Order: sequence, then C-alpha cells, then structure tokens
Amino acid sequence: MAFVNSTTGEEFEDEDDYLRSQKQDDSYELTYDYEYITNRYGEGDDDVDLANATLNVSLTWDDSSAPGYTVSYTVDSPTPLPNEWTHGPDGIFSDMSVEIVNDLGYRGVSPEVLKDWPL
Repeated sequence: MAFVNSTTGEEFEDEDDYLRSQKQDDSYELTYDYEYITNRYGEGDDDVDLANATLNVSLTWDDSSAPGYTVSYTVDSPTPLPNEWTHGPDGIFSDMSVEIVNDLGYRGVSPEVLKDWPL
C-alpha cells in the first residue's frame, strides 16, 4: 500500500515515513479565550456570573515509534474548575477542539499526525 502526501505529491511505502513527510514545525503553542459560568443566581440566561479562562495547547513533534505531534493542554482560570456549570479543562478542550483542528489545518498540520489527541 502506498501513502501519498497530498501537499507534495510524494509517495511512501512506509507509513512512518509518510507521517514524517507531513511534519511542519517542531512545536506549536496555541492559546484560546474561553468564557464560562462561575455562578448562577436566577432562572434566566442573564442571571449568571461569567469569567474568562485561557486554554493553552502545546504540540511537540515526537519521532518515536509512531511519529506525530503529541498534544497537551492546560487551562488557566480565575476560579476552580470544574464547577457546577463547567466540565473542567477536559470539557473546555472538547468545546474548543474544532477550532483547534481548524487553526492547525491553516498551519498545514493534518489531524492524522496528532498522535495522542486527548479526546
């Protein structure tokens, strides 16, 4: 079976070589603002207190047995997470995953080289 890098047109017999051909930069650091509910004190949608958290996503190229980018993330927030209305850092990462994948795509990073996508 041959693997074809759609960007360069190169063909590879070995999947690891194919994945290596898709490497862009050695690492990426992405940040995202995320607004979340810290307190709900009424029945309406406006009866809430909000805060902003920052999702920090790091990708680092790992050329070991299955080459690709390792993905890690942290969330900086002014209040403890999770709370009654927020699913914590994993929920925030999950909520932002489409935007993260899109941002990486603009940088030429294909989802197939995300070897340990946390979801």
